[in-house]
Amino acid sequence: HMNAATERMTEVLRARDWKFEVDEESQMISTGCNGDNGQWRIRAGGLRDIAVIILSRFPVNCPEARRNACAELFTRINFGSPAVCFEMDFKDGEIFCKSSVPYDKELPQAELLDKLFSFNMSAMDRHLPAIMQVIYAGISPAKALAELEKAEARAAKSKSNKPKPTSQSRFQMN
Repeated sequence: HMNAATERMTEVLRARDWKFEVDEESQMISTGCNGDNGQWRIRAGGLRDIAVIILSRFPVNCPEARRNACAELFTRINFGSPAVCFEMDFKDGEIFCKSSVPYDKELPQAELLDKLFSFNMSAMDRHLPAIMQVIYAGISPAKALAELEKAEARAAKSKSNKPKPTSQSRFQMN
């Protein structure tokens, strides 16, 4: 049967009416997400009874020639970033946005996991364009992040008089 942490994560997704599958072997949930800037797959669940982990997988692997630039980008993003960490496998260029919460005997509350799930998807969606620019347009990591911040500042200005949507409504499963 499912480990308790994965079980708790399924409760979070059911409460959102989110479709998912559970891989019996890995004990991980698999689902998809549509954000404002792209679509990607998500794996989540209990990891060896020590943590709940949420992994948003970037839709493409980073080509070898751009891996050092992406590594720099992720270091810049991760510095000072709470609750998420971008990581890349240097062997194949696979990229994840990872969130995890350790636990001992007491499982993390569903509300916390729900927040972490939203936070993880927001971070992936927010940084997706910058990662694409570094991979495909050859833009420097510093410039890609500066562009992202400029675009966000413009968007915030134009939205300032409109009601803010809740973070939950922004994302849909795919």
